[in-house]
Amino acid sequence: MRHLILTIFILFASIDVNAQQGKLKALDVNLENYEYPFAVHYIQLNIQKQQLKMEYMDIKPSNYNGKNVMLLHGKNFNGAYWKNTILSLAKEGYRVIVPDQIGFGKSSKPVNFQYTFQQLAQNTKALLDSLNIKKTAVLGHSMGGMLATRLC
Repeated sequence: MRHLILTIFILFASIDVNAQQGKLKALDVNLENYEYPFAVHYIQLNIQKQQLKMEYMDIKPSNYNGKNVMLLHGKNFNGAYWKNTILSLAKEGYRVIVPDQIGFGKSSKPVNFQYTFQQLAQNTKALLDSLNIKKTAVLGHSMGGMLATRLC
């Protein structure tokens, strides 16, 4: 039992030392100092009497095959976790669009906001329209899958 307690103490002590040495970054609500795997862009949305920013990544490969894929994250996630999927799709020539939904990731976190799939779908459609994308395949994980059904 003493060995277990000592191991736990050492583990927490090393976490504290790493944090003090600046190895761990404190994250703010909009993940300002969390690096995404690709360049991030924003569109401005006026929703429910609020000016909001919706973050997205738009990866256009040099060997673009004329086809698009939109990847939608799940609840309590952000678009950055699609990195390996993005790399695989872009390698095959797909343009890949990956938004952070309002309330998630680097997008605005409004207060007094009615989160509905209809609203998230409207926001996502506004993003596609701003990019002049008329046709895209959509892949969603968890909540993103439920959102994808509203886009069809």
